[in-house]
Amino acid sequence: MFNEKDIVKHLLVSKVRIKALKYFLFHPDVPIHLRGAVRELGEEINAVRRELTRLEKIKFLDTERRGNRKYFFTNKKFSFFSEFLSIFHKTYGLGGEIIRNTGKLGDVQFALLTSSFTKGMRVGSHDIDLVLVGQVNVDALSSIVERMEKQLRKEINYTVLKNSEFQLRKKRRDAFIVDLIVGSKIMLIGDDEEFIAA
Repeated sequence: MFNEKDIVKHLLVSKVRIKALKYFLFHPDVPIHLRGAVRELGEEINAVRRELTRLEKIKFLDTERRGNRKYFFTNKKFSFFSEFLSIFHKTYGLGGEIIRNTGKLGDVQFALLTSSFTKGMRVGSHDIDLVLVGQVNVDALSSIVERMEKQLRKEINYTVLKNSEFQLRKKRRDAFIVDLIVGSKIMLIGDDEEFIAA
């Protein structure tokens, strides 16, 4: 039985390409030069250069010159940017951990990453990264979040709603819930259409 990481490895044969895509999708606003990318990816310079050149060629990466250095950064207008963002957040990092630990988290009807987390864009006036709806085992969730905060070296803001609270706030057209419904998000558990209609 294939898990998400196995599927990505079979779809994208190059280990270095996977690392490069992961880096640029998880740091969409951080330009990096070749030697910096070599350090971040932990791979040989020629392999990294080859993959960055390929990603630039298909327009996944844009570049700019600063002095004698060429910097690479994510092209958010790339045709499949949202799709790759979703795939990689469901496979690695916080999203991957939530999906892999679904059984430990209780009866979760919906789990989603907001654009605050995936794109560095705030959701309305709120700065929430992760939302879970259902009967959630908060201890298991806290353990996952703490582990990921150490790994990512940043604070993760999350909120947990019981389904009844979610439904009530939705019915009242609560600003936070409306922002979640209409905003950009990556559904980890549950269906986007069900989330909107639920």
